[in-house]
Amino acid sequence: MLDQMYQLAIQSKTMQIRKILILVLSFSLLSTFAFANFKAEEKFVSNFADNAIGILGNESLDVNQKNLQFTELVMSSIDMNLISKFVLSKYWKTASQEQKVAYLNAFEEYFISSYANKLDQYSGEKIIIVSSDAAKKFVIVKSNIVRDGADTLKIELDWRLLTRDGQTKIIDLSIEGISLIIAQREEFQSFLSNNDGNLDALINKLRSINNKS
Repeated sequence: MLDQMYQLAIQSKTMQIRKILILVLSFSLLSTFAFANFKAEEKFVSNFADNAIGILGNESLDVNQKNLQFTELVMSSIDMNLISKFVLSKYWKTASQEQKVAYLNAFEEYFISSYANKLDQYSGEKIIIVSSDAAKKFVIVKSNIVRDGADTLKIELDWRLLTRDGQTKIIDLSIEGISLIIAQREEFQSFLSNNDGNLDALINKLRSINNKS
């Protein structure tokens, strides 16, 4: 009887210790999350934005030089592969290998031109980093566009970043709360729905837009 009571007491003590360890570990993880340092991601965004606006606003560069430098910057900083598949959604899985290659080439040129047009609006202005937070596996860096001597100008830009295999990439940019890649996805899905899911029609549409830009 005494042995049984002793065993029960030991088990009870063990359970209490386990609960304490779980609470300590949980608090430790929460503390780490709450006070996570995303300075590297903030610096990444700041450098990208400054370089992009600097290239697009550099009057000493001709159009071809701007396109070349901006393309190099985008391809090194943005996860084009992830974005291109995300906006195509289910149609990527059913596409042939030939269609995938054609789509990726057309989308890359289209996306870079679109991104350039968006950021070119802010040439001569500055990006001010406001804050950064974790969102599951992503980091959201919040920033404002400001213009020297213009207190009334304040445009919110939120950058969604993903780090994989030691490389940080931009996967989305929201301007005043509107996600560019979600808006792009909705536009593509609407086009494909209205064209019986014809991916070749979308590829030709992108090529047509690219030729005009």
